[in-house]
Amino acid sequence: MYFYLSKFLAPFLNPTNFIIIGIIFFLIIYLKNRSSYSKFFLFFFISFFLLIGFFPVGNFGLNILEKNYIKKNEKFEYDNIIVLAGSESISKTKFSNTLNLNNASERLISSVELALKNGNSKIIFLGGSGLLSNEGINEADVAKMFYKNVAFNIDRVTFIETTRNTVENLKEFKKLKINKKNDLLITSAFHMSRSLIIAKKLNLDLKPYAVDFRHDHPSESILNSYQSFSFADNLKKMNIFFREIIGIIVVKIIL
Repeated sequence: MYFYLSKFLAPFLNPTNFIIIGIIFFLIIYLKNRSSYSKFFLFFFISFFLLIGFFPVGNFGLNILEKNYIKKNEKFEYDNIIVLAGSESISKTKFSNTLNLNNASERLISSVELALKNGNSKIIFLGGSGLLSNEGINEADVAKMFYKNVAFNIDRVTFIETTRNTVENLKEFKKLKINKKNDLLITSAFHMSRSLIIAKKLNLDLKPYAVDFRHDHPSESILNSYQSFSFADNLKKMNIFFREIIGIIVVKIIL
């Protein structure tokens, strides 16, 4: 139920989608009857849209989620390198018949880097497909292409490809009959807090190894800040932050 509910509600948990739908809805009502309440809500949605677009509200939120996982040259001891799926572009890989990754590709890249540093470690890739409809290819299939393309020993990788989200991923990892004393968890920095909350609820002791940082540190130069300004990027970061906060709240309540 959790999986299907989260997927069906996903478009409405995207602030940009919600705001645009609100603007259109109340604009239609306002044009029909010119009511004061429709005018108020139309003004509210437009103002909020401009606020999160012109100002880095989402970037500030992502910084809150990510700041505790910035690496400080600490040394890690690890036997298992757990990689959460999410960097694989299923549809593009299927269409082009070539490996396609997204902005979270550091998850896979870092797993190889860490495995090469410790020749006795194992990689455990968790993730099948979070899509509601079967594409005939899943995240594990794309990950296998990646490891083969970089000539990494595929025998050192265990693929769990029947899972659809982070909760299912870590539940299946817990079932594995392996030594779980020194386990690194690789995922995007903004997603790490939720992942560790889930791990703790499942009584898993995982060390965070965050990658794919999304927040931008403010530039000391006004010119550089002006040059990098992007209305669309501000909206995108707000979408990521909002979705992650909702995810954290939900797992704290239902898991």
